[in-house]
Amino acid sequence: MNNESVAPESVSAAAAPNLLQRVILVFTAPGKLGEALRRRSPWLWALAIVVVVGTLIVLITPEELLRQAAEAQVRGRPEGQPLPSAATMRAIGAGAAFAGGFVFAAVVAGILYLVVSVFFGQSELTYKQHLSALSPAWWILVVGNLVVFALQVAKGDATLRLGLGLLLAEEPSSFPGHFLANITIFGLWSSAALGLVESGLSG
Repeated sequence: MNNESVAPESVSAAAAPNLLQRVILVFTAPGKLGEALRRRSPWLWALAIVVVVGTLIVLITPEELLRQAAEAQVRGRPEGQPLPSAATMRAIGAGAAFAGGFVFAAVVAGILYLVVSVFFGQSELTYKQHLSALSPAWWILVVGNLVVFALQVAKGDATLRLGLGLLLAEEPSSFPGHFLANITIFGLWSSAALGLVESGLSG
């Protein structure tokens, strides 16, 4: 009988979790996901789906909510500036969500690479590994965006957020108030999960 040995690299690659498993792990065991990403570092599809979902949310947003968002932007600008149309808001928002999602992910992964390499001395970790850690962590933001979008549509309020601003007694008007309002529950959860993924990745 001819017993052929299997290369360790082949075993590691086969054991690496697929896309669905990575998404489940980032919610249930982000540290284990980080350990798995040492063997293989896929990132494209996880990030692409995040970007596509964000773009679709903008495209299906009701016109009334787009109008509210436009009015909120105009209130923070000099008087006399015309209100952008719903179609303009939709086109700009969809383009920003699609292109900006990839660009923002690339920048954040670069920052992670620099911070972990310089300040924590983990120079053996690659940029691609950090990008593969970031991509599934953003699935938590996808769930948060879908929940908030559903609540906005149900209540007809484009300013609704699930953030620390809910702790404020009234609508935020100062910088600290706006800062708290933009720190969302799902954003904190995603950041914590990313930290655990990075911890598992670095060992």
